[in-house]
Amino acid sequence: MSVRLARFCLIATFGLLLAATAWLYAPGIHGPALLDDRTSVTLLETDVDSRQLVEQVLGDGSGPLGRPVTMATFVAERALLGADLRWSKAINIALHVVNGALLAWFILLLLRGSGYSRSLAVALLAAGLWLVSPLWVSTVLYAVQRMAMLACTFMLLTLIAYLHWRAAYVRGQSGIWRLLVVCGCAVLAVFAKENGIVVLPVLLLLELLWFGCRRAGGVDRRLLAIALGLLALGTLFVVSVFLMVPERFLAHYTLREFTLEERVLTQGRILWDYLGQLVWPQTARMGLYHDDVLLSHSLTDPVATLHALLAWGGVLVAAVVSSGFVLGRRVAFCILFYLVGHSVESTVLPLELYFEHRNYFPGIAVFLLAALLLAELQQRWRRVAAPVMAYFALGLVVLSFNTSSQVEIWSNSYLLRFNQINAHPTSFRANADMAVMFARAGSLERALEYSARAHEHTRERAGDHYMRNLALSCIAGQPLSATQAPNRQALVAERPLSSVPTLHTLVKMLQNDECRHLDRSALADTFAAVYLRPQAEATASGNIYALLAVLENALGRYANAYEYTARFLAESPQATRGLLMQLHFSTALGKVDESDELKQRLLTLQDAGALSVVDQETLALYLETD
Repeated sequence: MSVRLARFCLIATFGLLLAATAWLYAPGIHGPALLDDRTSVTLLETDVDSRQLVEQVLGDGSGPLGRPVTMATFVAERALLGADLRWSKAINIALHVVNGALLAWFILLLLRGSGYSRSLAVALLAAGLWLVSPLWVSTVLYAVQRMAMLACTFMLLTLIAYLHWRAAYVRGQSGIWRLLVVCGCAVLAVFAKENGIVVLPVLLLLELLWFGCRRAGGVDRRLLAIALGLLALGTLFVVSVFLMVPERFLAHYTLREFTLEERVLTQGRILWDYLGQLVWPQTARMGLYHDDVLLSHSLTDPVATLHALLAWGGVLVAAVVSSGFVLGRRVAFCILFYLVGHSVESTVLPLELYFEHRNYFPGIAVFLLAALLLAELQQRWRRVAAPVMAYFALGLVVLSFNTSSQVEIWSNSYLLRFNQINAHPTSFRANADMAVMFARAGSLERALEYSARAHEHTRERAGDHYMRNLALSCIAGQPLSATQAPNRQALVAERPLSSVPTLHTLVKMLQNDECRHLDRSALADTFAAVYLRPQAEATASGNIYALLAVLENALGRYANAYEYTARFLAESPQATRGLLMQLHFSTALGKVDESDELKQRLLTLQDAGALSVVDQETLALYLETD
C-alpha cells in the first residue's frame, strides 16, 4: 500500500470515528435540564431587542468575567434555533467532535515537530481514545458545560497556532501574525471560561520541557524570552489572584461545608481519582453528583490523603530526575500539563470539590502521554509498537461501549436520577432530586423519605428542610399530615434559612397560587414573627429577604415587604433589584419623599450604565406617574 493511500485510509477511518462519536451521543439530546442550565441557558429570552441580546451575552454571573464568548453562542442559538434545549445539547456534541479533530491536529503537529516519523496513526489513535472516553458524557450532555468545552476549543487552537508559529520561526520566518493569532485564541479561551488562563503556563511548559527553547541545535534567546514572558504573565496572574483571595474568595468558604485546608487536602485524592477514571473508567460512579465525596480533615483523616500527597510528591520528584534527558522532559511535560490544567479549579478557590467536567482540558495530558510513548515505540521498536497499538484500538472500542451506556442513562431524566442515587446514596442532591421526582408523581410519602435522607447527609439547616417539605407538598398537591409536618421550631434559630433555591421554589408556587392547601398568610406571619418582630435576633442573606418581600407583595402586605427590602438593601445598598422593589413598596405606601430619593438614585445608576434594559423600562413606568 502506498504512503498516500495509507494516510487517506487513516484519515477516513478517523472521520468515521468522529461521525460514530456524534451517533453515540445523539440519544443524549433528549436529556433533562440540570442545575446551572436553569440559570444560564433556559432563562435566556428569545423575543428581545438588540440591547437585551447584548445584555444576555454580557450579563451572565457564572464567573467574574461573565463568560461572554460562551454566552454569545447560547444567545445566538436561542435567537436562530429557538428555546429547545435539545439544540444546546446537539451543538455541544458537534463541539466535542470538533475538539477531537483539533486534538488530533495538535498531537500530530507536536510529534512531527519533534522528529517522530509515522506519527499520523499515533495522533489519530490518541485523539480517538480521548474522544470516546466516557468521562466526558457529563460534560457534553450538560448544556451549560459548553463553557468548559468552548474554552478547551480555544486553548487547543492556541496550542496549534503556537506550534505553527514555532515551526515558521525555526524555518527563519518572522510570523508576527501567527503570534497575534496565538494571543487572540488565548483571550477567547479566557472569555469562554476563566480557567482558559491555564493555557499560558501550558505554553511555557511546552517550550521549556518539550522543545527546550532550542533552535538549530542550540538554545534560542527569542524562544527563551517568550518562555520567560509567559512565566511573567503567569506569575502576575497568580499574584493578582492571591491578592484578591482574602476579600473575593476566602470569604466564600463560610458558605461551604469545608475549609481551605480541607479542600486542598481533599484535592490530592480527587486528582488521583480523576486520573483513574481516565485510565480505567468506573462508569458506575460517573455522573453529575459527587457532593458525597469523603472530606480530608487532616493528613491522616483519612490516611489515603497522606498516601495521595506522598504519591504526587514521588511523581514530581521522578519528573525532576528524568528531566535530564529529552524523553524524560517530555514525560514531565505531560505530568505537569495535567496538574497545571487543574490549577484553577482544584486548588484554593472555594468551588465544590468534585466535578468531572474539570478534566476536559487537563485530561488531554493523559492521552498525549500515551501518544508520546507510542511514538517512541514506533521509533525504536516498531515490531512491539504494532501489537501495542492494536490493543489501544481495542480499548477504543471498549470505551465506546462504555460511553454509549452512559449516554443512554443521560438521555432519560428518570434513568439519570435512579443511576445517581444508586451510585451516590449519601449525596444530598441525588436524594433531593428523588424527592422532587416522587412528589411530581404524587407520592408525597416517598418524597418526604428522600427529603429526610437528604437532610441526614448534609449540614442543612432545619429551616431549609422545613421549606423543602412544604415545597414537596405543593408539588404533590397534598397537604402534610400531622405526623409529616416539620416542627415549626425549625425556624427558631439565629439563622434559620440559608437555601435560596428551596425558598425560591416555594415562594414561586405560593405566588402563582399553586399551593391551595397551604395558608399563605399564616406562613408569611410565621416568617414575619421570626424576622420582623421587634428586636428579632434571626438574620438571613439578602436574597432570602428579597424572596420574603416577593411573598408579602403577592399577599398585598406592602408594609412587611418594605421592611424585608430595607434589610436586603442594608446588605446590598446599590442592588438595582432591591432599589426597584423598594420604589414599588414606598410608592404603594405613599412614602413620597423616599420614592423621589429612590428615583434619583436609580437615575444616577442608569446614567452610569448600571441598569439593565428591563430595569430601565421598569423605572420608566414610575417616572411616567410623576
